[in-house]
Amino acid sequence: MTKSLVIVESPAKAKTINKYLGKDFIVKSSIGHVRDLPTARNNAPVDAKARAKAAAITRKLSPAQKVKHKAAKAKEALINRMGIDPNNNWKANYHVLPGKEKVVKELQKIAEKSDKIYLATDLDREGEAIAWHLQELIGGDPERFRRVVFNEITKKSIQEAFEQPTDLDLNYVNAQQARRFLDRIVGFMVSPLLWKKIARGLSAGRVQSVAVKLVTEKERSIRAFNPEEYWELHADLSSDKAEDGVRMQVARHLDAKFRPDNEKDAMAAVSYLQQQNYLVAERVDKPTSSKPSAPFITSSLQQAASTRLGFGVKKTMAMAQRLYEAGHITYMRTDSTALSKDAVDACRSYIDEKFGKRYLPDAAIQYSSKDGAQEAHEAIRPSDVSKTSASLSDQERDAQRLYELIWRQFVACQMTKAEYDATTLKVSAGDYQLTARGRVLRFDGWTKVQTQVRKKDDEIAIPDLAVGESLNL
Repeated sequence: MTKSLVIVESPAKAKTINKYLGKDFIVKSSIGHVRDLPTARNNAPVDAKARAKAAAITRKLSPAQKVKHKAAKAKEALINRMGIDPNNNWKANYHVLPGKEKVVKELQKIAEKSDKIYLATDLDREGEAIAWHLQELIGGDPERFRRVVFNEITKKSIQEAFEQPTDLDLNYVNAQQARRFLDRIVGFMVSPLLWKKIARGLSAGRVQSVAVKLVTEKERSIRAFNPEEYWELHADLSSDKAEDGVRMQVARHLDAKFRPDNEKDAMAAVSYLQQQNYLVAERVDKPTSSKPSAPFITSSLQQAASTRLGFGVKKTMAMAQRLYEAGHITYMRTDSTALSKDAVDACRSYIDEKFGKRYLPDAAIQYSSKDGAQEAHEAIRPSDVSKTSASLSDQERDAQRLYELIWRQFVACQMTKAEYDATTLKVSAGDYQLTARGRVLRFDGWTKVQTQVRKKDDEIAIPDLAVGESLNL
């Protein structure tokens, strides 16, 4: 009986998947992309005889014909370098990537003896394109090829994917090709213009040129900014019956916002306030709450890893890739905050067991994604919520730290709100009004698991002061 061939991108992913498939499958890795538009190393050697013959023909042309001929040859050379022909329905000239010849030959050899070939590359457009290129290179009966996708590398997900294989999504393939073509068009056509107009060696790109524009515009706005002087005044007030004082900001003067723009006005206010009596004019106490944030998508994971762990984008994605390939988290390139029912149910059971009913909402919390998000994908979450970072013995410390961040965000997103007592205090002093705000945690809720970014007035306790009470400066 022949075995089915399964092709994935990375050796680590192949090793993990191989554990969940039976002896009827051979799992191999393409080690990333196998085919692309031509590179400098793909260029064919120059044929000296052909070049001399072309030069002889050119010498016989009139000056006007030479100009046209030179332009036509330059365009032909550009198309050859880009590897795409805009005049021929955007025909692409793909080549096997240098160094991938052995990988391709091995896959072709195994494929010859396989009845079925499963293309199990990642579920984004790059993965779909890799699968398409593999099918094109291996060739043969297209009915042999089946596409399998999974959001997480767990036994259940792998088995479900192979029970319901699909076909290649050519819309994804074409989307990747369009992006790749734009890379070449912008890079190969705009870069020479930069060489002529600015300096040799500069390069343009589909992404980098736009990024440079945004950075330039921001820098211009920074340089154009005109700083304005302003002063803030604060008063430390105390009460005879309250040991702890409270720092209050001078907020209003004659019912208008107080914001002096010079030292003279600020010091005049200080002199006036030093002579005044301070009375509590208003006190407002009300309960407030904060909801947990949505589970991570790619961009929010990168931001959180930067602020909380000090990781750069490259390091974050490298660690996430390892965690995914080892079966610890779901796919890390996603713009969807959707969660599967099984994952939510498992998370709610975990919260109930570990933290109690008080931390479990009556119903699962649903998060809506931005317009255009790929809802077929899930948010980034642990594959198994019961698995802690300490148990990931196969991962380095930084990968464990990133997993801990992902785990906490996922568990917190299904917990109850954090509850606070918020107080606003207003004090009158002659023509001026001073204010202070404070917020004290009453019930930790989701913050028991995921630390909240602190606000300016967090944990500022306002003393128990009544309206009309006198305060001391």
